[in-house]
Amino acid sequence: MVMATTKEPEAEEKLLQVTAPPPSIFYKKYTKEAVQNGTAPPPPTPPVGEYSAFGIAHNPEDPKSILAPLREHGVTQLYQDASNDIKELKKLNSSLVVNFLDMLDILIQCPSSPLRTKKLEELELLFCNFHHLVNKFRPHQALETLIQMVKIQKDQKINLIEQINSKMECARAGLHTTINSLPSTLALDIKSEMMDESMKDESDGRFHNKADGFDKVLCDVEMLVDRELSNT
Repeated sequence: MVMATTKEPEAEEKLLQVTAPPPSIFYKKYTKEAVQNGTAPPPPTPPVGEYSAFGIAHNPEDPKSILAPLREHGVTQLYQDASNDIKELKKLNSSLVVNFLDMLDILIQCPSSPLRTKKLEELELLFCNFHHLVNKFRPHQALETLIQMVKIQKDQKINLIEQINSKMECARAGLHTTINSLPSTLALDIKSEMMDESMKDESDGRFHNKADGFDKVLCDVEMLVDRELSNT
């Protein structure tokens, strides 16, 4: 970390622009217990309009502000703006491999050669261009990540629905088996009362889906069976 050796205002302002500030004290409030209890402070609101980060002004509405061209940073751009980014990435990758092998040859044969510094600068320039091109794919990467998250949530919900339907089918089978095992007169009384209750529930509009109605039927059957058995 760069340490300040003077207390002049200009030097302090420059130091704040080139080094990362210390972490905020708020991070101590986001403990596991505080997050679980809901006592942790809410996250800060996203900035609106132009904002400054590490001394650099950013405007979310201006795409060039988020990913400015290399020329604006004083770095030589090795590719054309209208070129195919994927092809350029492949070219830069090949150039990086070749230059890295050249650097190894220089270090093996003559480490003190001035070509070592020149080759190191070429590698740095290639990496800067490669990194800048990769960052152009960040929006696409974020979109694909959201798509995968939605697909996972969809698969989880479909799996949950299939499990619920399977349990309902098992419950229906058990219900029919129980009714069929009862005496004929008791089974007829249960079926007729179940039909009456179902028609009443539909007329009242109390159950809006099959799951709620089926839960009500199971409860009614249990009450009817207990009542008939207690009478016998």
